[in-house]
Amino acid sequence: MDQLKAIGCFVAVAEAGSFAAAAQKLGHSKALVSKQVAALEAHLGSRLIQRTTRRLSLTESGRLYLEHSRNLLDQISAMEARIARTTVEPSGTLRVSAPLSFGRLFIAPLVAGFATAHPGLRLDLALNDRFVDLVEEGFDLAIRIGGALPGSLIARKLGTTRSGIFASPEYLAEKGRPRSPRDFDGHRCLAYGQGAAQRAWEFAGQPLQPDWQVKSSNGDLLRQVALDGGGLVSLPDFFVCADLEAGRLVALEEGWERESATIHALYPHRQYLPRKVRLFADYLAAELPREYGPGESRQVTVRSV
Repeated sequence: MDQLKAIGCFVAVAEAGSFAAAAQKLGHSKALVSKQVAALEAHLGSRLIQRTTRRLSLTESGRLYLEHSRNLLDQISAMEARIARTTVEPSGTLRVSAPLSFGRLFIAPLVAGFATAHPGLRLDLALNDRFVDLVEEGFDLAIRIGGALPGSLIARKLGTTRSGIFASPEYLAEKGRPRSPRDFDGHRCLAYGQGAAQRAWEFAGQPLQPDWQVKSSNGDLLRQVALDGGGLVSLPDFFVCADLEAGRLVALEEGWERESATIHALYPHRQYLPRKVRLFADYLAAELPREYGPGESRQVTVRSV
């Protein structure tokens, strides 16, 4: 028995006063409506409707069940209407995880425009470099840069970034520009990593293990040290877009094998994807650069939808 369908038939009979009128209203046969109500009574173990040749009347149990059934159907209708509205205009909370520096440089300047265009939506943005578990931790969408992608998630490509070795012009004027792997001896190197892990360096096709003087898991810190003439640093391009454009940092191009990393938006499901998630993913895909380099800094730009 489809209990919800049976309840609908019972309410229609009670309100119409007859099985025939209820069947006409519902678009069913009189026999089907009668069968549904009989199945509901059997399920409850109680008669809901007294049937005579001339009229129908509700039993005491029927009157009680009718009151609660109406409330239930009203609640279901209200819930369906609310869900239908969310497919037109998003509402509720959208939880997003993004890497700290990338979020600060490229996601933050886009937030005001998106929030203004969708006032019924709350944005909960978590910026950190930890790979969150979207399902376990309740995130709707995450931004990932490089690395293996979980097969359980849907990945949408947003762009690519490359890694480079950068230094300030003042540092290179003092120490010279490395043109071979041997030239890295004597240079102050700034390592991007955490604990024993460290981003790999490669020069002229040869892997390097530079003797680092400063190491940090925070790229913003290493960028600032490089700006202050502290040494050579290997970072993704998106950290230094504005610095390259302004000439505050210089890229070592000759011989440097630049590793590319793809930037993805990840979310748990494609079927029945909430509109709020699809809208934000579309917005990021439209507004973020496809590649990162001079002229792509968004630190002082606020975009609108």
